[in-house]
Amino acid sequence: MSTAGELLRQGKKKEIWQKYCGFIDFSVEEFLETQRHLLLEQLRLLQDCELGHRLLWGMKPSNVEEFRQRVPLTTYKDYTPYLLEKREDVLPEKPMFWQRTSGRSGEYPFKWIPVTERLFRDVGTYTVAWGIFSSCKRRGDIVLRDHAKMLYGMAPPPFVTGALGHAIEGEVSLDVMPPWREAEEMPFEQRIKEGFSLAMLKGVDYIFAVSSVLVAIGEQFTQGAGGRLSTMLSHPRALPRLAKGLVKSKLAGRPLLPRDIWNLKSVFSAGMDTNILRERIKYYWGRYPMEAYGSAEMLVAAMQTWDYKDMVFVPTIAFHEFIPEEEHQRSKRDRSYRPRTVLLDEVEVGQRYEIVFTSLQGGPFVRYRMGDMLEVTALRNEELNINLPQVAFYSRCDDIIDIGGFYHFTEKMLWQAIENSGIAYGGWTARKEMQGSAPPVLHLYIELKRQDKTAEEVRLAINQSLRELNLEWTEEWTDIADTLGWELLRVTLLPEGAFARYILEQQAAGAELAHLKPPQINARDEIISKLLEPT
Repeated sequence: MSTAGELLRQGKKKEIWQKYCGFIDFSVEEFLETQRHLLLEQLRLLQDCELGHRLLWGMKPSNVEEFRQRVPLTTYKDYTPYLLEKREDVLPEKPMFWQRTSGRSGEYPFKWIPVTERLFRDVGTYTVAWGIFSSCKRRGDIVLRDHAKMLYGMAPPPFVTGALGHAIEGEVSLDVMPPWREAEEMPFEQRIKEGFSLAMLKGVDYIFAVSSVLVAIGEQFTQGAGGRLSTMLSHPRALPRLAKGLVKSKLAGRPLLPRDIWNLKSVFSAGMDTNILRERIKYYWGRYPMEAYGSAEMLVAAMQTWDYKDMVFVPTIAFHEFIPEEEHQRSKRDRSYRPRTVLLDEVEVGQRYEIVFTSLQGGPFVRYRMGDMLEVTALRNEELNINLPQVAFYSRCDDIIDIGGFYHFTEKMLWQAIENSGIAYGGWTARKEMQGSAPPVLHLYIELKRQDKTAEEVRLAINQSLRELNLEWTEEWTDIADTLGWELLRVTLLPEGAFARYILEQQAAGAELAHLKPPQINARDEIISKLLEPT
């Protein structure tokens, strides 16, 4: 079958759109029919392997309904005897490679995930679609081209972002900066520095990078190209590009920005902060970041389309089920309770669901609870005429801070409130705390970039942001605070450089990449103590 690169060279743009982006023209019924067909094929593979026999409890479901009614839900703990040892002999299909992600503290340091060749090919297909959606203006518009220049600023294999990068390599030729093999041998900071140096010399079409890195580079530009950035601009061949950018910024009456130097076709990013930082990324780089939702276990599950709004699921990577929020909460209260699930044609607008998936294409997972909560924002995209439900990431299921049963704070909500407050921060972490018989509080530990505000000033600004984000809370919040004298938010300012020192200590201790930063939500006492240590 022809690759995207071959079809591009043949000028077959209509065929490219149909092959890579045609899934957005499915009806919900067609989407589910595709999923059911692939699930039955997957069940036959599972019934013939040791892992499948264990996960199916020896049952042989003959249809999707029987599978959902009889087969238990699973978590990674059910797979640890097999996957942590990379036992390929027990799997439904031999993997092409293994990748990993962070594990659970005290149980396993990371998770190993097998990826089959068929699954990897499908990931390549959807990564091409992601690239097309990111740069097109309408249905059928193909801007993607061979040998486009891409700056690579994500974690390399065996992490999932590295797999996504390599997946597109089999479909279309990209001039990656730094080149794949060199980049994956470099420390992260060196890879970013080298990538931007090459972009200054050669130009760049696409950037695939961590959102916070894009914002940090943008901030360095506004600060007069000092420090690390000055080395990117020092090469004589970079001067014409720099001069052109300086003229643009001068005419606009503002500091030099990356968008003055590069005219990007797209910015790809990953992480919960992508949506939070999207306006700042647009300001610095001239384009909104194109988001996708996935994980090491599932790779790609959903992605934005060319309106850069909410996401649409892809049909052939995994079979999706959804646990309604009230069922999820009941299962948290009663660990023996088995929550019911719904399918994509049963979800409701404005409702939140814990996602459950079963691997397709020979993958290992069966009715797997990944621990993510999604919100359904619409049943179709009216503007783009896409007849599939639109979804947005809501939170990690274990990253919700409940205060007194009145308020539920998520990492995404807190991040948005801090951004909206205008506070210049270097890092933050928050958790629920109780002291003696006092009511519980949301305690925010935050490092400021400029030591120009008191903890009380920060508290008042973020307190106001939280109220504005949740207008329905405002009156009740005020009543509780006034009536009970209950101050819901407490702020502690961390010493300058607290997060940088923590990361250096973790690096020195040999911590995994995913564990270098403190968790944003509900950090343990020892982590908070380290952050509070004086300089």
